[in-house]
Amino acid sequence: MRRKTRALALLVAALVLLVPAAASAERTLALSTGSFDFQVAAGQKGQGSVVVMNPSKEPIEVYIYAGNQVIDEEGRISFEIPKPGDVGGIDNPASWLQVKMSSEMKSRGNVPYIELAPNERKQVDFTFEVPEGVPPGDHQILLFFEMAPPKNVSADKAHAVVSGRLASRIRIRVKGEIVERLLIKPFVVRSFIIGDRVPYSYAVRNEGNIDKIVRATITLQAPSGAELVSQEATETTVYAGAMAENAGVLRPGGVMLGRYAVRLDVEYPREGAQTDIPERLTEQRTVWVVPLWLAIAVIVIVGGFAMWASWRASVKAATRKIERERREARRAQARSAIREAPGISEGDQSQMSE
Repeated sequence: MRRKTRALALLVAALVLLVPAAASAERTLALSTGSFDFQVAAGQKGQGSVVVMNPSKEPIEVYIYAGNQVIDEEGRISFEIPKPGDVGGIDNPASWLQVKMSSEMKSRGNVPYIELAPNERKQVDFTFEVPEGVPPGDHQILLFFEMAPPKNVSADKAHAVVSGRLASRIRIRVKGEIVERLLIKPFVVRSFIIGDRVPYSYAVRNEGNIDKIVRATITLQAPSGAELVSQEATETTVYAGAMAENAGVLRPGGVMLGRYAVRLDVEYPREGAQTDIPERLTEQRTVWVVPLWLAIAVIVIVGGFAMWASWRASVKAATRKIERERREARRAQARSAIREAPGISEGDQSQMSE
């Protein structure tokens, strides 16, 4: 009976392995380039092209539209897709750009799109015109390519749908007066640290009108001036009017009690400079570092002294209480002896007890 049961189980397992797995398809999207740089004067035009590719084995539809990079008052970046009917102009760079409609393009709700068969690629051309009166400096346009959700999903197929969008960044530098102004604001380091971890945070603000690529290095210096540890951040683009934030922890290890310095150096190339020497901004903060073992030792000593002082105070209080009770007992005995003595009046007894 057991042999029959085992044979039946092996047969079922074999049949399960012979059943074909549910087909799965991953939909992907790729672009030939992720960025463009143009330099034109206000009122001039430009053009470019992006090759859109479908490396997957499923056909896809790709919507094409332009968006703006928006910077708030704090210097933080977000993206905004203009709505139908939005007014174009100098404050709406996405309105400067037009996608060239080809015979292979279709439109849905005023949004152009292309259809890509598996492993197919198509070229998307665009043009732009900078309006008169646009201030000089760098202006950003994001040309988005977004996959549409699949139309038909059959019930007998398992689909791994990857929906999302990619963008080509189009930077247009409008010719004119260039302003380069970068600030380190804020640069925060705690003034008192227990242990060997020194956290920090900083922001680099670009108050100029052109984008800058910056490289930041933060260093912990010993009281003698020697560098204990240094961290270098990756190169970051700080867009005109925006800021780039960063935070981290310096771990020197084996530090002693003392006053240390945390220095932040931010370097960036000057526009049109004749040398390779970058411009440098430097900020420095002071931090007192107490090693953890020393802090624990101080806590133990102070705690022990506090416990001893509390014990001494309680002993003294108990001693005073005992002395007070003894005095009260002696006075009571004296009063009792006076009352029992013959021939002493009550007035004399009162005076004697006092």
